[in-house]
Amino acid sequence: MIKVSISRLQKEPVELIGVEPAAFLELGNEEQFAVVSDVSYDLTAHCVSGNALVSGVVRVTIEGVCGRCLEPVRREIATEKLQLLFPLESVADELDISEDVRSEMLLALPMNLLCREDCAGLCPVCGVNRNKKKCRCHERATGSPVWSALDDLKLE
Repeated sequence: MIKVSISRLQKEPVELIGVEPAAFLELGNEEQFAVVSDVSYDLTAHCVSGNALVSGVVRVTIEGVCGRCLEPVRREIATEKLQLLFPLESVADELDISEDVRSEMLLALPMNLLCREDCAGLCPVCGVNRNKKKCRCHERATGSPVWSALDDLKLE
């Protein structure tokens, strides 16, 4: 739980530095990747015009397989410019920002984990990893053979 004391926040900025277990993200059995580190955070909360402005960085390490070449991947994911604003009018003693931090971290996770942005992937003809070896296969200009039956279609 990541909580901010309201009485302290109204006097001075509050540093929030710590870690939460990987279960904090509540990913369950994600098939694409696994969280392999604790969720670490380095945040600062400021009182601004009756609101709490929380900014900083949240990090986690994930590992899985590349979505293009199927090679193992280990990558740190970070929310570099996290900015959250919370109204303080209805908050009594403590402000719990855990759910908002969790949501921002989930949005930062990749939909398709890649070993690198310019990953060439696997050749659709012979299956060779194009990052490691060039193949002599040439894809048909018309595209996938699944749609080749449409090449002879005559529309009038």
